[in-house]
Amino acid sequence: MNFTTTARTALTLVAVTAACLSTALPTQAGTAQDKKTITLGDLDPKVDAKSVGAPFDPCQVGWESMPAEVRSATNAKPKLRAPKKDDVFAVGCRYDNGAADEVSTEQGAAPKVGKNFFVLVVWAKPGQMATAQADHAGSQSAQFGPKSGLLKPTTNNASQEAACTAIMPLANGSAAVGITNGRFPQVDTCSIAKTIATSIAEKTP
Repeated sequence: MNFTTTARTALTLVAVTAACLSTALPTQAGTAQDKKTITLGDLDPKVDAKSVGAPFDPCQVGWESMPAEVRSATNAKPKLRAPKKDDVFAVGCRYDNGAADEVSTEQGAAPKVGKNFFVLVVWAKPGQMATAQADHAGSQSAQFGPKSGLLKPTTNNASQEAACTAIMPLANGSAAVGITNGRFPQVDTCSIAKTIATSIAEKTP
């Protein structure tokens, strides 16, 4: 008898590129240290948006700020991303709508690897994150509603899937959106990042 089971891919967050690691956003990787996420409802009060003085809450940005094609059908709860020692943000939240792996028990059948879709929304304190286009090789200027910033298309080094980072200065600090998108190739990854960043810009001074 043949049957198929499913399991969520266990990829976690690192730098999109070495350059972005020191000046922008982590996205995916595979060390135990990077699996440092906290489910909403069990938040450490020392690292949530309110306690660090963020002008917006990355975990409240919500799936509704994203294009309909990439939204979670179950409105999956985002996870607080606790910053590590070398991270260039004060608070972040990760949204996951990746496809599950399919592992067949049929002899000789190869597993079907699920495609990833991760969004990391973060806020950085003033001076914590570089926001100038000159500091991000390969980036391009972008307009996010009333605010100017940059977009940097790239490839996730771990999964070889499309990735993009949006960064914009705010009146207080800066906001950034990092995406790895292998699941929805029909939707331009930087357009997703721009849509989310615009939603933040329109609601945040």
